[in-house]
Amino acid sequence: MQYYNYSLPDLTEHRQLKKYYRRLSWIIITLVFIFSFFSTAIIESAAAIIGGGFNKDAIESGKEFILNDPILRSLYSYGFPIAADIAALGIGIMITKIKWQPKFSLKNVSGKTFMCFTALSFGISTIGAFLNVIILSIITVISGAFTETTLNEAADNMMLTNASNPLWIDLLTYFYICLLGPVLEELIFRGVLLDGLRKYGNWFGIIISSILFGLMHQNFMQCIPAICMGIVWGYMTVKTGSIIPSIIIHILNNSLSSLLLILMENVDITAMIEDIQLTQYVPLIIALGINMIFRLVCIIASAIIIITFFKDKRRLYDTNDYTRVRTWKYFFTSIPWLIVIIYMTITTVTSISI
Repeated sequence: MQYYNYSLPDLTEHRQLKKYYRRLSWIIITLVFIFSFFSTAIIESAAAIIGGGFNKDAIESGKEFILNDPILRSLYSYGFPIAADIAALGIGIMITKIKWQPKFSLKNVSGKTFMCFTALSFGISTIGAFLNVIILSIITVISGAFTETTLNEAADNMMLTNASNPLWIDLLTYFYICLLGPVLEELIFRGVLLDGLRKYGNWFGIIISSILFGLMHQNFMQCIPAICMGIVWGYMTVKTGSIIPSIIIHILNNSLSSLLLILMENVDITAMIEDIQLTQYVPLIIALGINMIFRLVCIIASAIIIITFFKDKRRLYDTNDYTRVRTWKYFFTSIPWLIVIIYMTITTVTSISI
């Protein structure tokens, strides 16, 4: 991507740029609106009807009924995210008019390239996860909120399924988390959103789409690792021109995480730590050991790849005076973008439970 006209935007282009970024914001606005506001309105209304009134007690009673019913809980937990993803993707396609055929080509993706980006994805996201743990540990120590049940509560919050669920609901849950969710998210964030944001600069598009990808989870524990992986996947998409590698690595990441969570189900963390024998936890310990070795190898590989990358100066040289005055300033002075970013940041920060 080369630009030779470094002139400042005139009044006509100024208006076009403001309109362009405002239109792009509808992709994330649609996602957030359905995922957060619309779903909340529906669940509150349904709970009120089930509970027999619109007072607080009736709504809480209705919510308890919904959350205790496997089908209703699954519809709420995964139906709205799927609807939000599909709607946001549709809006994005209409706004960007993206050409999908090149995005599914693998002509610029070699086995070596794929392996390098896979190592980078897991290596950098692991560092992001460590950073998360450090931040949360500091907050916990400062607040004095750590108790013996903290680890078990954290494990319970990570569980994807419930023991009372029918098998078919658990299978649908893993289908969404390990396959459908990653595909839809990549089509949105490394597809339409990145394609729209990088119109005036590759690095601007990569960084902003990655930050939005992290904040979209509205969960602090997922935010930093998601941003880290988003940067790698965004760069990979721009460099190769294909969205297929990021989809595959995203599926692999979610599948490995889900496998560990399956092994952790019904495990009493405190009892596991106190159990000297640990015989009943062998499968989990083996899986955790393999995962740790795999991620350590990825961290080492990432360091080598990054050093080589900067040494060879193989970077995306598209940031100059032209792109600089048409990206950051217009994005961060766009009211719709500011509103949605502030909202997602607040929900992400307030998701920290101590």
